[in-house]
Amino acid sequence: MRHLFVIGTALFLLACPLKAESFFLVDQGASGTAKSGMHTASGQDASALFYNPAQLAQVRTYDFSATGTLMFPSLTYSTRSGNSYDGSKRILPIGSMFLSLPVSDRVTLGLGATTPATGDNAWGGNFPGRFSSSRYKLMMNTVSFGAGFKLADRVRFGISADYSTSSMIYENHVVAPYYDVIGGTDEWLGLYEAKGTLDGSATAGGFTAGLSVDVTRRWTVSLTYKSKQEFDFEAEPVAFTQVTGTNIPNAVRSFETEFAAAESMTTAFDSPAVYTLGVAYRPNNRWVMELDFANYQFSDVRPYYFDYSINTDSIIDRGMTVPWDDMTVYGFSLEYQASKEIRLMGGMRFASDVIPLTDTNPADPSTNKFYISLGMSYLDEGDGWSFALLFKTYKDETIADQEFLINPNYPGYLEPLDNTGLYDRHSIGFSVTYHIRF
Repeated sequence: MRHLFVIGTALFLLACPLKAESFFLVDQGASGTAKSGMHTASGQDASALFYNPAQLAQVRTYDFSATGTLMFPSLTYSTRSGNSYDGSKRILPIGSMFLSLPVSDRVTLGLGATTPATGDNAWGGNFPGRFSSSRYKLMMNTVSFGAGFKLADRVRFGISADYSTSSMIYENHVVAPYYDVIGGTDEWLGLYEAKGTLDGSATAGGFTAGLSVDVTRRWTVSLTYKSKQEFDFEAEPVAFTQVTGTNIPNAVRSFETEFAAAESMTTAFDSPAVYTLGVAYRPNNRWVMELDFANYQFSDVRPYYFDYSINTDSIIDRGMTVPWDDMTVYGFSLEYQASKEIRLMGGMRFASDVIPLTDTNPADPSTNKFYISLGMSYLDEGDGWSFALLFKTYKDETIADQEFLINPNYPGYLEPLDNTGLYDRHSIGFSVTYHIRF
């Protein structure tokens, strides 16, 4: 009965939509979260399927883990004049599941459901940077199946097939002219704000490959590669709504006629390829230390765009305006076996060469610069709990050209103000994992 409960719970989690907060999550499961995702070379449980499938070969038991996480995000923008604007502050749930199945002395299979990318950067209608930003509400769920192989006493290899679904709401504020369409004079009457919204979904496939080598009894070196996943949103419907000037008759119709606005749009979203090098050191039987270096290949992703008008003089085309640099992540983690059942963990990571704040949207969730986490686990013969507390920050980033003034003089309907603003983003949260060994 207990085995049926485990399998049934796993299938239920696979069928459920999973949500999260950061744009690209490098941490899944409480143990990995407690170590800030720096878990590539030291993973010893079923979550190795996500971090490094080669480490699955080290898991010699049937293990199941289910994780629930709550994130509490905070995002604000402050102008030089002292005005402050708040972004989304919703409580965001995250979930993941892992199952390990050893089939021989050298092979262990793994099954997992994870949330490797998601985010929501919604702002209010009074946000001064609304004309320069795009709202993303993205949820990406991945089901993975893989195996770890013990090639020699000190060498392990692993690979997994990853199938992902992505749903995205993509929204922009624009300034639109309106004319006397009803009166038939086509006289230009003024300007109003409109909003274009895409709501679609797409699927993609990829793989993760890993290699781990025990250089000595105390040192382990691991390499992993996650392939790029390409999500194509084909002919998705675009809805236009009027934001201001609600008493203007037929304003949306005038906007669509003047700017040949399309009723559908094709766009793309890519999850970048990631290379990771991890080095773990075990000075004794109680301590494990790991140092990780990861490179996110953002320079190879396709531009994100939201282009539904043939007239770009008066409507700012939101999307990637310059190629992004690759993002580099450095981090380390510590693990201490306090007793037979209790394990203490901690970690931190730092991201450099982040996505430019001047591109796509301000304070993009993938630009978290600093992350620190703490955690502990209590496992009795493999059964028990793991807990992690985490803090992410992207603080005090100053940026110019985010505020606009509506200018009625053609062709520049939007006039950028020579002003600077300050973005301040934090997230705190906690993660709990229930482990079962059978």
